[in-house]
Amino acid sequence: MELLHTLAAKDERLARHIEISTVFSGFSNIIQNDLIAAIGDVVGYDIKEISAAPFVAAEVNESTDVTNKAQISVIMWLKARWFMKEAFLGFDDVSNDRRAAAIFF
Repeated sequence: MELLHTLAAKDERLARHIEISTVFSGFSNIIQNDLIAAIGDVVGYDIKEISAAPFVAAEVNESTDVTNKAQISVIMWLKARWFMKEAFLGFDDVSNDRRAAAIFF
């Protein structure tokens, strides 16, 4: 929700939609997961600098909750000119199979 409000602070159209929407409450886990997936898609398309970067690293973290549902988060780090850029690519459900071959993308 914090990320959505941060984005809304920079996008007047999104902010207006959140204010006047009668459907969006922001508390549904389905809506939150859809927003995370959509933001991940946008970020994925937005990091074209990867092919030109002299240094790229991937950070993959797994977290399992009390119901034994596991998710991995993927973050890319790349050198862009004279600074490091961090790009969050999203979450993936790995509850059914946590082997490397199953989560390879």
